[in-house]
Amino acid sequence: MPKYTNITIKHLPDSHEGLKDAHEVRFKVFIDEQKYPADTELDEFDDIAEHWVAYGDTVDGKTVPIGTIRLVPKPGPLAKLTRLAVLSDARGLYVGQLLVKTLVDYAKEKKFKTVMLHSQYDKRFFYFKQGFVIEKGDDETFLDTGTPHVRLWMRNIC
Repeated sequence: MPKYTNITIKHLPDSHEGLKDAHEVRFKVFIDEQKYPADTELDEFDDIAEHWVAYGDTVDGKTVPIGTIRLVPKPGPLAKLTRLAVLSDARGLYVGQLLVKTLVDYAKEKKFKTVMLHSQYDKRFFYFKQGFVIEKGDDETFLDTGTPHVRLWMRNIC
């Protein structure tokens, strides 16, 4: 039996309501699990970003945050996907795919033409399955907080 059922995605528009839940997931994934320094997790983009949190019901009936994603608007019709995180015990339930689809659908609705992201290199195949690509000439890896990353693109979304 899955640990979580009744998975829902909640958009946190124009407020900090629920941001505590997003931060909780991000800290568990990026700091506790992946060992990034705590001082790198919160940044100036939280205030301007659109945030979504995935919730799941536990076997004892509690609804808890299990995933998060954010969209940072960039100059031009460009949206940057950042801070996708899913709790380790919620992986395999398609939470990450649901969050990416939700963000891309929102970007289309808001008339962004392109979504880009900096993927941890070993996570790039997840994004390939969601329709992102590495563009020719933009295929060099780079370090972000000591971890190899690669730039991925989804163009002409609307």
